[in-house]
Amino acid sequence: MRNILLSLFVCCMFIACEEEKLEPYTGNDTVQFYTTNFDEDIVVEYSWGMALDPNAEYDTCWIPVQTMGRAKNYDRYLKLVQEKAVGWDYVYDHGGNIVDSLSYEIPNQAVEGKHYVAFDDPGLRELLKIPANAFRVDVPVVMRKDPEMTEKLTLLIRLVDTETVKVGDPQFTKCQITIE
Repeated sequence: MRNILLSLFVCCMFIACEEEKLEPYTGNDTVQFYTTNFDEDIVVEYSWGMALDPNAEYDTCWIPVQTMGRAKNYDRYLKLVQEKAVGWDYVYDHGGNIVDSLSYEIPNQAVEGKHYVAFDDPGLRELLKIPANAFRVDVPVVMRKDPEMTEKLTLLIRLVDTETVKVGDPQFTKCQITIE
């Protein structure tokens, strides 16, 4: 009797199951920084102390970029720009609700040419791309060592549209790099 009930249960499970068909992607083909935490801004920590050669003049911080949509059979060139990094201070009421806010520019921001190589440098062009038929790539931010640096620096970068690629969700097109 137990075997009959078990067989009946297994048969019912197969009958109740239905194959789920995946619909093809129909959204826009875009790029954005890769993240697994969709609840927070993308922040990367970079430390000269962790570099393979801490005494080197240059080092590279690799930032993952992913595509959304279909792969393309051609290279898609990316464009990075620096933005001013801002922070927020909030005022709360007694119930813990935000009642006011104030934005401020984060101090000690990285300077192009002094703390990192400019994103439009010709030597970076071939590295700032998603190769044909690829979905994900790590793009370089080439750091320049500043011997006078005594405090942490902030570098806020943003992906922008190009002729070959459009950017995706604005929340994931910015990446803040903290340099120490």
